[in-house]
Amino acid sequence: MDTPELSLRELDALFRQAPVGMVFSDRDVRTRRTNAAFRELFDLPDDALIGRRPTETGGARYIDVGLIERTLAGQVIRDGIPVVHMLLERSRPTGCQVLAWTAFRVTDDGQVLGAVSFLADITGPVNAATALQQANSRLNLLQRAGSEIGTTLDVHRTAEELAALAVPKLADRAMVDLLESMLEGEDPADTSAQELRFRRVAVLDPGTTKMVDYAVGDLITMSASVGPIAAFLRGEPLLARRTTDLLQAGMPRDIIQAALDRGLHTVMTVPLVARGVTLGLAILGRAENPEPYVEADVQLVSDLAARAAVHIDNARLYTREHDAAVTLQHSLLPRDIPPVPGLDVAYRYRPASRTPEIGGDWFDVIGLDRGRVALVVGDVIGHGIRASATMGQLRTTIVALAHLDCPAEEIMRQLCRVVGAHGEEAGATCLHATYDPQTRRCRLTSAGHPPPVVRAPDGSTEVIWLPAGLVLGVGGGPYQSIDRPLAPGSILALYTDGLIERPGEDLETGLSRLARALAEGPAHSLDELCDSVLARLAPHPRDDVALLLARTTAVS
Repeated sequence: MDTPELSLRELDALFRQAPVGMVFSDRDVRTRRTNAAFRELFDLPDDALIGRRPTETGGARYIDVGLIERTLAGQVIRDGIPVVHMLLERSRPTGCQVLAWTAFRVTDDGQVLGAVSFLADITGPVNAATALQQANSRLNLLQRAGSEIGTTLDVHRTAEELAALAVPKLADRAMVDLLESMLEGEDPADTSAQELRFRRVAVLDPGTTKMVDYAVGDLITMSASVGPIAAFLRGEPLLARRTTDLLQAGMPRDIIQAALDRGLHTVMTVPLVARGVTLGLAILGRAENPEPYVEADVQLVSDLAARAAVHIDNARLYTREHDAAVTLQHSLLPRDIPPVPGLDVAYRYRPASRTPEIGGDWFDVIGLDRGRVALVVGDVIGHGIRASATMGQLRTTIVALAHLDCPAEEIMRQLCRVVGAHGEEAGATCLHATYDPQTRRCRLTSAGHPPPVVRAPDGSTEVIWLPAGLVLGVGGGPYQSIDRPLAPGSILALYTDGLIERPGEDLETGLSRLARALAEGPAHSLDELCDSVLARLAPHPRDDVALLLARTTAVS
């Protein structure tokens, strides 16, 4: 059986050799014994600890000794409920220290003697776990960026997606400014310029205290000598974590003071660079989040900004190519429609909203001898320069043959040869209508094109079903025509398939929508009727749309 002397010696050895801080407190929470590890942990001698409560020691400057004393007195000593691995933060001039505290009540034959506490420095493991958590969080943001940034070919939307991803994980406030020259389709910024003009395209400022001075759409002019702009011109991020950082960056003192007054303590600016072109910059700031940015945050934001910049540049190039394609397409369409006795004519061409490539849709109004007129609409299969070139050839061929007074059936056969010369994959549809105002009869011929629709003077509508001719370039005919009388005031609608086709729908459904749009649209003005039909059927067309309306009138 152990003797009291042996037990005391073992207890002394335990206190002396334990690698963690140990302290024994009596029932009044006064320190009765400590070990070397505890004294070293708090850098206090025994005479500053023995006989004192936690709140009476010098450790009150660094750790919440009031919480420790209350917990020991109440939970541990009075109630007998142990504390197991409670985390305590200890602020020190060298940084924050994390301690794991365990304490339990000590009794002898039912009599409460006090409590024993163990304190271990676990700052390293906690920091490692925090770093791992932050790394996982950053990786998660990068993974989200792949699906949440660049969902559309829209510059402003992409900037908004970047700001939304940054707040609140990385910032309390986020702004995206793009160079005005870039938004206007001009060359990148001149690095020798004295001033740069930015347009704010995205702001996310969800805090109760608004800290962002410029709103979306505002123009911001900044000197090239200001720190963030100088770094921007070099393609480098800028991190300011203290007032001195902001001053050294060249920010005006009044701007710094205004930001500090509103609680903004850390600012990061990151340039948006894609394919060697600097497009703008992202600005992130923290106010409610007390942690300053670190270099890992700068790298993460730089990665996110690089991804967003590629999508913004894609949107910029898309817009430029789309505008150029539309301009080219318009240049290939008729510039002026000649006045035609016995007909009022209105037309619209609307390019596809989802592709920058040139379409092959066209229309034409060709004056013939004896007062007749040829109305033509067509659609070359596919998009791109080849479709545009084929369309130009078809227009030229039709005009030439029409002026030679060739019948529509022969015109279609010649058009087949033109399309066939472009290869087996080429194809086109065409609808040809010859109207004679003297007889008020219209001769219609189709090469695989959607049928015309007529609105009668009484407002009723009818689809004119034509003999199904082969698509141009497939076989060369035969093509059949039909004659149809048109009463004065009738409106003949010719169009391309982009006006009526929708995924998953048949032709009749699209024709029914067109018939309703013609019947319910304004009748006094063909231009207004064109706009009304397009607004109802193709406000944002997936394919190019050509629409040609012709209303018969009496001939004196």
